[in-house]
Parts: sequence; C-alpha cells; structure tokens
Amino acid sequence: MSDLARIAGVSKSTVSRALADSDRVTKETRERIQKLAQQHNYRMNVKARNFRLQNILTIGVLLPSNGRADWLATDPFILEMLGSIADALEAKGGHELLLAKHSNNDPSWIEEFARTRSVDGIIVVGQSLYHQELNKAASAHKAMVVWGAEIVDQKYITVGTDNYRGGKLATEHLLAQGRKRFAFLGDTRFPETRLRYEGYRDALKNAGLEYRAELTTGSENASDVALKSISDLLNAEPTFDALVAASDMLAFSAIKAIGNFGLKVPDDVAVVGYDDITLSAYSNPTLSSISQDRQAGGQALVDRLFELIEDGKANNTIIDTKLVVRESST
Repeated sequence: MSDLARIAGVSKSTVSRALADSDRVTKETRERIQKLAQQHNYRMNVKARNFRLQNILTIGVLLPSNGRADWLATDPFILEMLGSIADALEAKGGHELLLAKHSNNDPSWIEEFARTRSVDGIIVVGQSLYHQELNKAASAHKAMVVWGAEIVDQKYITVGTDNYRGGKLATEHLLAQGRKRFAFLGDTRFPETRLRYEGYRDALKNAGLEYRAELTTGSENASDVALKSISDLLNAEPTFDALVAASDMLAFSAIKAIGNFGLKVPDDVAVVGYDDITLSAYSNPTLSSISQDRQAGGQALVDRLFELIEDGKANNTIIDTKLVVRESST
C-alpha cells in the first residue's frame, strides 16, 4: 500500500479508502488509484486487515483425492482431522470453514483454488501426489499450511508426525515379538508413506534381517485394492508372519484378507497399522497402531495458519509419534 501511495502521489489512507470505494475520496481519484492498483497487480491484504479488525475469516480446507473420481471423503482419519480443525477454528473465534475436494485428474485445481477463491487462509489435509502443485499454490497464497511430511524443496509450511520414526517403531515392536518374515502394505509414491517405508526397511536392516521386495505391495486405502494386494502376498512364497500397514484402513483390509485365507491375527500374522483412528480400539482383534494425534494436529494446523496470516511466517511442526499396542500384534 505504501508503494501504491507513492506511485499515486497520495497518502496510504487515501489509497485504502479508494480501494474500499469510499465516498470520502473523489470518484476521479478512486478510479485513478484503482486503475494503478490493477496495472501493478496490487491485491489488498484482506487476511491481515480482517485479523487486525478481528473480523470473521474464511478458511479453505482442501482434500486432495489423487485424481480418483471414485474417491470419497469418508476416510475416518480425514473426518477426525476435519473435526479437530473445526474445533480449533471455533476456539479462535468461530471462523468460517470452506471445504473443497476435487476428483478429476488435473492437479492444478489446488493452485487455481489458492489464486481465485476469496479465502483468508488454506489448510490442505494431505500432500497426496501434489507436492509441486502445492509449491505453486504457496506462491499464489502465502497463508497455506499442509498436513504432511517435510520435503527438502517445499515452499509451504507442513504439520505432521515423524513418519520415519513411526515406521521404525512399528517394525521394532514386531521384531520384539519374535517375528522374522515381514511384509509392508502401502503406496510408497506418497511422501508420508515413503518415510514410513524407509523406517521399516532400516529397522529390518538394524536387526540383521533381509529385506524382501516381493513382500512389499503398494496399495491405496481402497479396501478392494488392499484385499487383492494382501491376497496376492498370501498366495506367494515366501510367507510372512508380520505386516506393517501404512494406514489403519489398510490394516483392517489386511486382517480381513488374512482371515479369509484361513489364518489368524496375531497367531499366524501380527499386524500394526498407522493413524490410530478411533475404530482401532473397537475392531476384532483390536488394532495396534502408530498414533497420529488428530486433536494436536488440527490445533497445530490452525495455529501455524494464523501465524502466517498475522506475521507472514511460521515454522514446520512435527507432532509426537508413539505406538499404541493392542491385540493384533501381541
């Protein structure tokens, strides 16, 4: 605004009133300043203005869907995270939440949303396969926070758990149970899953166990895909007696497939999931899982976003990672 005032030869308050189309500024001056603003690609910092005035802010929450038209926003982890974000926004003063998902194969929708929607801040729940698009979106909208893993060249702020440590904790727990033949279920194209997989591999290496690529199978959270992946593993050689799944929903599918094959969990195959969603404590058997604290995560996402809105800067945040042991692995 200072730059625009200097170019126009007026005060900052006159620029502010002109851009707000106030009658306190003559029509000729308003039009001249508004034209200059357009020529110099000036965009009013509505985020900072609303924050100072304690107005209600509109926060966009985006759910990347990996370009799958059949993807539904019904994953329990996503729903629980959304609830935590909504609670944190309510505690900040009842700000509005605009929820958006997009299921076509064009990842540019994230950048398009950041560039065209009138929102004061953006929270993206999951990096998915959109790291480069998120970098572009961060250039279009500075107030953006992503639930996900830290990546070396990222231009956006992330909140997440220590995924590498989580994968390692899960594997070390199964090793402590005397398990020797390990399988991994998860799509390692995704940054968070990749880190969990690396922790899994390093734990096996540290224990002196051979990593077997044939016992690693990529799968998304779709239950039919996961069921087929596990069934293929169960029908192949060598067999396995321990499974690390990259999510609880994948672990549930694995337990079903193992049961369908005539084996028992944990007697024949011990299973550890990831997320520790509420259902994990009520499944049969109850599921051992790496906890991702959704309440702390939702609060941190909102806190980092408001730091960006108010101060223009924030730091990446890592939520504590821990193992919750239940019946599926002991």
